[in-house]
Amino acid sequence: MSEIQETDKVMRVFAVIGGIVSIIETILIMTGTAILPYAGIWGIWVLILSLLASVLVMVLGIRPIHYTPTFLGILGVGLIVCAVLIGGIIVLLATLIGAIS
Repeated sequence: MSEIQETDKVMRVFAVIGGIVSIIETILIMTGTAILPYAGIWGIWVLILSLLASVLVMVLGIRPIHYTPTFLGILGVGLIVCAVLIGGIIVLLATLIGAIS
C-alpha cells in the first residue's frame, strides 16, 4: 500500500471518529450538559443542522469523494460554529491530514 493511501485511511478514520464524537456532543447539548456555555441557545434548528453535518461527516469518512478534505473543512468549521467543539476539531484534523496527502 502506498503512503498516500495510508494517509487517506487515517483521514477516513479521523472523519468517522469526529462524526461519532459530534453526534455524542450534539446529544449532550440536547440534554443540557454542553461543553460550551452558548450551546443550545440558538434553538432546535442548529442542533438538527449539527446532527445532519455529523452524519454527513461519517458518510464522507466511509465513502469519500474526490474533494472530501474540502467538504470536511467546511463541515468542521460549521460544527464548531454550532457549538460542537471537540467533534469539529477532530474533523478539522481529518481535513488537514487529507489535504496533506
